[in-house]
Amino acid sequence: MNPLELVEMEIRRHDWSAMLCGCGESADHVPALLLELAGQAEKGDGIGYDGVERHVVSPADMFLEPSLPVVSVIMAVLASRTPAYSRDAYTQMLLFILTADTQAPVPALRGRDVAAECEAEVRRGLWHLYAEVLSGASIDSGSYAYEILTLLEEDQERLKQLQGTAGERLPWDLRP
Repeated sequence: MNPLELVEMEIRRHDWSAMLCGCGESADHVPALLLELAGQAEKGDGIGYDGVERHVVSPADMFLEPSLPVVSVIMAVLASRTPAYSRDAYTQMLLFILTADTQAPVPALRGRDVAAECEAEVRRGLWHLYAEVLSGASIDSGSYAYEILTLLEEDQERLKQLQGTAGERLPWDLRP
């Protein structure tokens, strides 16, 4: 299986050209950025997290039209066999999106609860975050995934069990 096949499939589900991007243009260039980041094996290989995040959430922490589709792409990344660095960048971006403060900066999002929509999308794939923590592939990605779980997981006993099971796969400040 192509490690990016799920990511490519999820990207194709969205009409990126109909969305206004954080850079002020159509978001039709965002899929290429997402695929580039998904294929990166190491920092410096390409665009990096900082090159994508400004297209998704504004500098004032406001949701933009591509926010929800990008969350669905991130969940596809977590379900794929993508390189460790790209997983780090994507889980960091997911945490950044989920902690954005402000709603509806653009007319297309007015009347929508984009934060709740993003959270619902992540909740559908919550087990991928658990797997990311326990994989031990990257302490960074695992810690971002754990922090996301602390925001969304309603079963605090399960979260406590995860923390104990993960042990040294989490950074010292997230361990029990």
